[in-house]
Amino acid sequence: MQRMVFADKNVMTLLILAAIAIFSLPLVLPHITHESMIYHIYLHLTAFMVSIFLVIVSALAYYRGRSRRLLFMMLALSMLTLAEFVNFITLTGNVPTLLLPIINVELAHMLILAMLVLFVTGVIKMG
Repeated sequence: MQRMVFADKNVMTLLILAAIAIFSLPLVLPHITHESMIYHIYLHLTAFMVSIFLVIVSALAYYRGRSRRLLFMMLALSMLTLAEFVNFITLTGNVPTLLLPIINVELAHMLILAMLVLFVTGVIKMG
């Protein structure tokens, strides 16, 4: 039998991370000569890629286990991924800092708070 490419988690994860790295090049390359900024951009790009890997792993775990704890962990990691994406595109200068207008707080900070709440919800025994 022929094996599908996406049947292997490692291949699927590597393909997704490679696609992100390739598609992020146009955003990163204009900043390559800014020594202090490029490392900050790479830091958030790396955190974004690692968080995507964790979302994939947690989604597969949830698919197998179907527990509420795994669901909340997967949702928390998804919030982290979204926060890192917001930080990355903000740092590259393509989007201005996203503020929540009424409370004047950055969107990324609110996403990280949501991530922490979801983690706590997943850690606390859910009945």
